[in-house]
Amino acid sequence: MLYVDRREVLQHKELGELLRVPHTVMTLETSDYAFLDRDNNAVGIERCEINNFVQKLASGELEAQMYRCASEFSTTVLLIEGIYNHTSGFLTTFREGDRGYFRNRISPHLRYDAVLASMLRLSEFGIELVHTPNFNCSMIAVSLLYIQRTESTDLSMLFRKIRTVKLPVKLSSNPAVPKLMALGSRVPEKVAIELIGKYGSIWNVLHTPDEELLQIKGFGKGLLESIKKGVGKEC
Repeated sequence: MLYVDRREVLQHKELGELLRVPHTVMTLETSDYAFLDRDNNAVGIERCEINNFVQKLASGELEAQMYRCASEFSTTVLLIEGIYNHTSGFLTTFREGDRGYFRNRISPHLRYDAVLASMLRLSEFGIELVHTPNFNCSMIAVSLLYIQRTESTDLSMLFRKIRTVKLPVKLSSNPAVPKLMALGSRVPEKVAIELIGKYGSIWNVLHTPDEELLQIKGFGKGLLESIKKGVGKEC
């Protein structure tokens, strides 16, 4: 069953007709949509219009919200809705009209590459990003996410039959481990495995106090500084 936050329904009366999967409306604290996948892991989907994404990014609300989602859900999907581009390097957003999309806003103090860099950084932290042009397409994306993540394993083997996935690690199949190793120079695999195993995600590792991280065997100040530099944080 897909759970839908009540505020989504209040804002979009057509939501019930657009969703292609069974759903129920309730009050969700940390996401707009939520469900349990085939392995009973909680998946949260936050729908964020591009202009709202920019506002939350500037105020710091986005980071706090993603942190709450990461602590509550095994998988967090950030669905960014809207058409955006750049004009002379500054972020430009578009609005849908009867004859297509037209430019409606240029952010004179916000560069396009800064917004894109923030999105890429979120993906490094384990937040899955999905982009859609409008609300109708967002509902298709939500429906497909639900269907693909709740269907039986036998029905979800297409990619594995086409190409065998090989992770660049020997001791762990968790994809967060090689990503954490790539953030800093010479991060030992065993240390990365222990960090991900203890804190669950790269996001949680990066938001753990330095004093606590330094208690991990084999994790010293040099590695801490290297990882911080890898994500652009001050040492």
